[in-house]
Amino acid sequence: MTEAWLLIDEKAIREAAGNPKGTQILNLPKPSKTEELSDPKETLKGLLETAHGHSSRKPQKFSTARARIADLIDDFQLLKQLPAFIALESELKQTLSELW
Repeated sequence: MTEAWLLIDEKAIREAAGNPKGTQILNLPKPSKTEELSDPKETLKGLLETAHGHSSRKPQKFSTARARIADLIDDFQLLKQLPAFIALESELKQTLSELW
């Protein structure tokens, strides 16, 4: 599910792809639809390739770029409307309250 949650910030995706000023149309899914994607990891990979924007015969490897996106997202507020994120947040709060 974490890849789906990374699909909320076009600016972060472009920056992680190494082309922050790119103008390629990314067609990010609506935040409310990200958890419904059948393969969010593949969707994210495709978006990184599109955002990278440079054509080459050899496909780019974006394993570190995926990890960078979370660091580059400024506002995770959009995730608070997603059922899986709400469940995770609730579970974390419960677990932390039991520890303290």
